[in-house]
Amino acid sequence: MRTDRKEDLDRYFNDHLKMRIISRLMRIKSWSAIMGIHSYVIEAEVDENKADHAEQEEFKKWKKKGKK
Repeated sequence: MRTDRKEDLDRYFNDHLKMRIISRLMRIKSWSAIMGIHSYVIEAEVDENKADHAEQEEFKKWKKKGKK
């Protein structure tokens, strides 16, 4: 990939890492291991949603403050 933009590079490397994780996950056969990974992924997703929500709330406060 020929770009110097940090956002593009981050997205490329994140997507590449996700694909490697998925390919390794496909080799796991144990039900308990799969359920452990499942719970961890859900926890990570919830944390990310909380962070997004907090960022949106902060932006709303900033925007409201700027209109005064």
